[in-house]
Amino acid sequence: MPEPEKRSDKFTWTYALWLLPFLAQDWPYWLHPQWDWWTISLIIWVLTLIAVAGSLCINLARRRWRRLVSLLIAPLLLLVLLRILAAVGITSDSVRFALTKQTYLAEIERTDLPGGEQRFRTFVWDDTFLEKTYSTLVYDESDEVALPSGGQSTAWQQRVQTSCSEKKECVDLDPGPDEYVSVRKIGEHFYILDNYLPNAFP
Repeated sequence: MPEPEKRSDKFTWTYALWLLPFLAQDWPYWLHPQWDWWTISLIIWVLTLIAVAGSLCINLARRRWRRLVSLLIAPLLLLVLLRILAAVGITSDSVRFALTKQTYLAEIERTDLPGGEQRFRTFVWDDTFLEKTYSTLVYDESDEVALPSGGQSTAWQQRVQTSCSEKKECVDLDPGPDEYVSVRKIGEHFYILDNYLPNAFP
């Protein structure tokens, strides 16, 4: 009688599929940014927690140790996979940018500037929580946004101030002691500015 139970106790990678919605929810965000992703994330987290806890209890009760170990190492396997993808440049941001780059370039080309002035534009990249921008896509033809804070030229600072006052496209590389800002390049003249505990964007 215990033989079927024994055969069902085996190592399996399928538990990793249960965690995919939780770990990969950033990927589909930009397809429907108008959705309430805070609530969606909460629902996904709760359902994942229920599924994992339920499976842990069932496998413990039935003494299916191999399945139990499979479930416990599933997050590690997925994290390793995501790290490998990130190492070769495949992230949710890079895929999204590759698919939407031409849209941004077309909008930038429509920008009217005095002769010789370098273009500077910002686009909302992530406003998941209460329409507050946490990540911003920055197009900076001068590439000075990537310099350490304080290393930008006076002309760049004036250009940013004008953009902020006229278009409400603001960038603050030194927002204050309670915040942290990072800038990472994602394409030619394109950068993603991440603002943690953000107050930097109006």
